[in-house]
Amino acid sequence: MTDKINLVDLEKNILEHHYNDKVVSVNDHCLRIAINKNNTFPWHRHNRTDELFIVLEGNLRIEFENGEFVDLFPNDTYCIKSGIIHRTIAIGRTVNLCFESDEEDTEYIEFNE
Repeated sequence: MTDKINLVDLEKNILEHHYNDKVVSVNDHCLRIAINKNNTFPWHRHNRTDELFIVLEGNLRIEFENGEFVDLFPNDTYCIKSGIIHRTIAIGRTVNLCFESDEEDTEYIEFNE
C-alpha cells in the first residue's frame, strides 16, 4: 500500500527553476512531476518507450526535430511515440506530469538548429 499523494500540495512549495522527480511507480512505469520556469530541456528521444505528458499548470511546448511543435495548456495531454526526437520548453512556470517507463531510456541528441 502506498501513501496518499496530493499533487497540488507536492508542487506548491517547490521554487526551483527546474524540478523533476518520480511521484510513484506503477508496475514497470512511473508517474513523474516536473516543475519548470522558462527552461528548455535538451533534445532527446526514448528508444524503447512512449512518453505521456499531462499539463497541470502553465504552457509547455514540445518541439520536434522537423520544426513542428505542440503547445500544451492545463488539462491537455500528449503522447510522444518512442524514437521521436523532441525537447520540452517551459514558457513561464509550468507543472506537468509525465507517465513513462521506470527504466532509464533517454538518449540525448546533438542537434544543430
